[in-house]
Amino acid sequence: MKLQRNEKCPCGSGRKYKKCCYPDLGKRAEILRSVSLANNWEELVQLVAKPMEIYQLKVVLIRMGFQEIEEEVSRTFGLEGKHTLYDFHMDIQGAFDWDNDHMFSFYITDKLSDRENEYSANPLGEHLVSGFATPSKSAATAQIRDLGLTEDTKFIYLFDYGDKLVHEVTVEKISVKSQTAKKFPTIINESGTPPPQYGQFEYDKEETKYTTKTS
Repeated sequence: MKLQRNEKCPCGSGRKYKKCCYPDLGKRAEILRSVSLANNWEELVQLVAKPMEIYQLKVVLIRMGFQEIEEEVSRTFGLEGKHTLYDFHMDIQGAFDWDNDHMFSFYITDKLSDRENEYSANPLGEHLVSGFATPSKSAATAQIRDLGLTEDTKFIYLFDYGDKLVHEVTVEKISVKSQTAKKFPTIINESGTPPPQYGQFEYDKEETKYTTKTS
């Protein structure tokens, strides 16, 4: 579809687009996204009117390199659907106390290294297309609401292609954002202490946390 500035605004106000949502950068971005997804005017109006959804995503660290994680180390996030995968990557980095100094990939499947379902970027959010036959998609432009996720969907987040910090992400809940909702993103729940990012580690049962292994 194409939407001209002199056409009526799809938000339903009855005003021309150029006098309604167009001057507001946030509203314009939402309109243009809907235009890119719609096949006709009816679909466009439905997309524009669709309320923002909140995704509750649980991220569990399951492996670092060849070392399995014995006790649960997880963080559960509440995110708006317009959050990009790069935004989500940065949320995970902060919550797990990782250093954002390596490339990463989200595989929107339960299979690691499934390139047909891969979204990647470097620490700055830049998408670098490699020489592989099936290039990955950009994590910086992919919004969570456009991934076709449903409740109980599981997918993979891989950080650092060398040390391989592997996380499993589960969609626990999808709900409509209320008018009184708090600001997002937010951390809903935390469990366990992440292991040290570099070097060997061991689980201290008395302290119930991972520590650097001593020789």
